[in-house]
Amino acid sequence: MAQDAHPYIYADNAATTPLSPVALDAMMPYLTSEFGNPSGIHRVASTAARALADAREHLAALLGAAHPEEMYFTSGGSESDNWILRGAVRRFRDINGPNVTPRVITSAIEHHAILHCCEALEREGVGVTYLPVDACGRVQPADLEQALAHNENAAGMDSGATALVSIMLANNEVGTLEPIADLARIAHAHGVPFHTDAVQAVGHVPVNVADLAVDALSLSAHKFHGPRGVGALYLREGFSIPPLIAGGAQERGERAGTENLAGIVGMVAALQQQVDSLDHVDDGPSQRIASMRDELIDHICASCTDVHPTGDPDRRLPSIASFTCEGVDGELLVVLLDRAGVAAATGSACSTGSTAPSHVLTAMGIDPLRAKGALRLSLADDITREDLDLLKDRVPAAIERARLMSGITGSCARY
Repeated sequence: MAQDAHPYIYADNAATTPLSPVALDAMMPYLTSEFGNPSGIHRVASTAARALADAREHLAALLGAAHPEEMYFTSGGSESDNWILRGAVRRFRDINGPNVTPRVITSAIEHHAILHCCEALEREGVGVTYLPVDACGRVQPADLEQALAHNENAAGMDSGATALVSIMLANNEVGTLEPIADLARIAHAHGVPFHTDAVQAVGHVPVNVADLAVDALSLSAHKFHGPRGVGALYLREGFSIPPLIAGGAQERGERAGTENLAGIVGMVAALQQQVDSLDHVDDGPSQRIASMRDELIDHICASCTDVHPTGDPDRRLPSIASFTCEGVDGELLVVLLDRAGVAAATGSACSTGSTAPSHVLTAMGIDPLRAKGALRLSLADDITREDLDLLKDRVPAAIERARLMSGITGSCARY
């Protein structure tokens, strides 16, 4: 942090993270001298092609993929999510023909990249089942089992009518981690492929596609100190889907468009740096951040009346502290926090401008009026004790001021 009298605390890292200097250094040659297009055959292009192949192999190793060819580079999480959803539906129709209605199973708390694509698919005649979550935001394996059995019975066919199950690994608003390995095993027992949107998780908790037993996984570089506008989709060998973008033969003919080589190299460098830090499970940055997160949650809830933590108290991302603040307008609170020197959010950055309460919180059974007072603080990897102390001072004060400005009773305790 800048050493001034009133340092500004960036606590919105779930929205995006600052670019790692390591990632920037890795990118610079491909933004300047190594400018070749990997699809060419001359020496300049060949240099770029080798760098692309190295990055693919490196990323596959970081995620535990069996082969580099299982990794496809995209423009980010939203493209990856849309590609797997639409591709799985087309694959199902190619296999089963036009007389069987494909169905997608997802959860009620997914990112809008999943939910809005599912809504579009519904308008195109695809069935979508939205699984509920419990009060902590966790999908129950029994609910997935029941949904799959129901779809099979409705289809009247042994192979089932479900084209894909897609459940996020970590929720971007409350930080809850889902039991993906258990859910994937259930899907596979019914012969259904499984995808997880791991955009919020990769780089912050250990992610291994073999351990998760998933057929597909989405990630986005800017969530772990890589550049914006680049991501990837893992597709297990043997599970292929039609392209989303038609054009050239890039990405082995599966995703047209000249690869963003500088972004890809930066993404892999940033992820390597994050994975290295996660290797220190007991005393590494994640444990330190989780400890500070818990201290912050306890302090805010003790200092303020009618402020409640959200999400799973144990199985959650180490950096996310989320709350509902009764009698407070969340957007007003975020504005006041910004003026007080704290960057925060009410929920997903992708829902900015919406006046509706968080779909994640309402799916968790939280009253819509209470959900209007949502607050998400997502801490930086390099948060300091000074930063934490400033957050402990500024956040309760902003909640009190927001209540006073709203003319609603209830206040923060003096401390």
